Amino acid sequence: GYMSDYWYRGYFISESSVSFGADVEMGNFYVGTWWADVDTGMEYDVYAGYNFALMGIPMYAGFTGYYYTDNYDSDYEEYNIGADLGFMAIDAAIDGDYELAAGDQGYQHYTITLPLSPVGINMDYVYQTWTGEAVVGHNHELHYSMTVSGVDVGLVVGRNVDTSHASGLTQHDNSTYGTFTLGYSF
Repeated sequence: GYMSDYWYRGYFISESSVSFGADVEMGNFYVGTWWADVDTGMEYDVYAGYNFALMGIPMYAGFTGYYYTDNYDSDYEEYNIGADLGFMAIDAAIDGDYELAAGDQGYQHYTITLPLSPVGINMDYVYQTWTGEAVVGHNHELHYSMTVSGVDVGLVVGRNVDTSHASGLTQHDNSTYGTFTLGYSF
């Protein structure tokens, strides 16, 4: 895939990025990896989890590790859980080092996704919020995607608000951003 700018959860990561991912599903279990070039190296993620239904609601629980070469950023490992309620999806990510203690550099991240198709708009509205000492803030995004001749095309327009990051990545705080993506799946 290709991204015109790499923004993740409302934070700027890198100008344009090329990515590659691979996933394997075995029944309800899944495992995968995703790689992307960042300004000064590579990001490589690994993830695994389990899909299930609870009282008829599709859910998942899993683990994701974010790793970086060339000291681009710290490595992060988080536990993930989510549910698709039909009219909206809710996801939570808790940093594996998160503690309820002063000075903790961990985080929690929550996402609510509202499909706008019930009101005739082929987009999703996404609200995301960070809590914890390492990262705080929230952002709003509109997501549009379609497939043209086997190529996945996407557009995200967003705004992050009152953000801060423990490592000092503040040059893009309180920003409006847009990202164009191309991808091919096989």
